[in-house]
Amino acid sequence: MGNIYLGMTEDLLRAKGAIFTAREIAGQPELWIKTLGRVVEHRDELTQFLKKCFRRDNLEIILTGAGTSAFIGDVLEGPFQQKTGIPTRAVATTDLVTHADQFFSIEKPALLISFARSGDSPESVAAVDLANELSKEIYHLIITCNPEGALAQKCNRDNCYVFFLPSEADDQSLAMTGSFTSMLLTGSLLSLLDKIEDEEKIVHCLSKYGKKILDVYLTSIEEIAKLPFKRAVFLGSGPLQGIACESHLKLQELSDGNVICKYDSFLGL
Repeated sequence: MGNIYLGMTEDLLRAKGAIFTAREIAGQPELWIKTLGRVVEHRDELTQFLKKCFRRDNLEIILTGAGTSAFIGDVLEGPFQQKTGIPTRAVATTDLVTHADQFFSIEKPALLISFARSGDSPESVAAVDLANELSKEIYHLIITCNPEGALAQKCNRDNCYVFFLPSEADDQSLAMTGSFTSMLLTGSLLSLLDKIEDEEKIVHCLSKYGKKILDVYLTSIEEIAKLPFKRAVFLGSGPLQGIACESHLKLQELSDGNVICKYDSFLGL
């Protein structure tokens, strides 16, 4: 039988081709603790690199990624700007590649924070190349799950720092789950490195409640999933609108497009 994930045996999940998805969803609460530990372990290096960037006059921060990784920037844009006091915007790599001259400047220094599960996406690598080409002064912070990825291998200069997530964050399933939440958590912690002790308590609390949802409310989640709905709308305001966007993509991906989804803010709807 093997292990049990989301109330299903490993044999059943393998037969359905869902073992990776179920195991990665079920493992997220523990993954958040491991991600926190990795940030704490490299706190001094991260702080030193970010301080070097933040000292630059007129610095701009761009949060980027493709697809799910781009939605991380959408979630973090407001909080990151609020906590650092530095102008911050989220721009997908797919937009950076096609309209790079609208986002990079030869007059202002920029910190490009790239979120990339594999780091092998052509647009992620191209965004870094264009930033180097068009910016007079550019810094790169790469947050990735894959040490062997093209993006990680490419950034070996003094203006680059690569942060690797725990190996468990490198999702094998079709839809990114643990990689999304662990990269999002890392991005959030980057703006609060000077208060990491307080954040540790919050992350442990989130992990505890995440596990409780999967353990205690699994039956209710299954009942909702079995309802004969064909459309779903996810709502979230502020940073949570990015979560709503990611949620709508996840349900479409994991239902193979059989459930059509949309997202919006509460007031937008």
